[in-house]
Amino acid sequence: AAYGLMLQEQAPTLKVQGVDLQDYANRLIERYSNPALRHRTWQIAMDGSQKLPQRMLDSVRWHLAHDSKFDLLALGVAGWMRYVGGVDEQGNPIEISDPLLPVIQKAVQSSAEGKARVQSLLAIKAIFGDDLPDNSLFTAKVTEAYLSLLAHGAKATVAKYSVK
Repeated sequence: AAYGLMLQEQAPTLKVQGVDLQDYANRLIERYSNPALRHRTWQIAMDGSQKLPQRMLDSVRWHLAHDSKFDLLALGVAGWMRYVGGVDEQGNPIEISDPLLPVIQKAVQSSAEGKARVQSLLAIKAIFGDDLPDNSLFTAKVTEAYLSLLAHGAKATVAKYSVK
């Protein structure tokens, strides 16, 4: 899924000169596969409200403008939403670290789990702006991915999206 995200959904949106994106993606996958790497998943998810706009949402906007596929990007957004819900798949609390934590917590606490949670989080304009929450294709894809994460878990959902 990571390879598909990088090369099929992110690469077309980038304007970089002199970089072999396939080689770069291969090196990143090799690095992420290294068991000695000390980065933890929660470290990557930290400050997601600051990372999502530039690392994923700008690419989503590009795909919407070009009428192209962005299922893995939608899954990434849904994964962030699942994380900021503050509970893992076993029901254990997750510590969330984000500069917009009070706003995120309010959105989570004021919504039921499921579609309402997605809508509540999408309403955070500082992250999603005015355009994405009003885009029915974007909201449908993120909601579909989020509901799959809830119903089937992260591992099964990523596997499903890897073959989409």
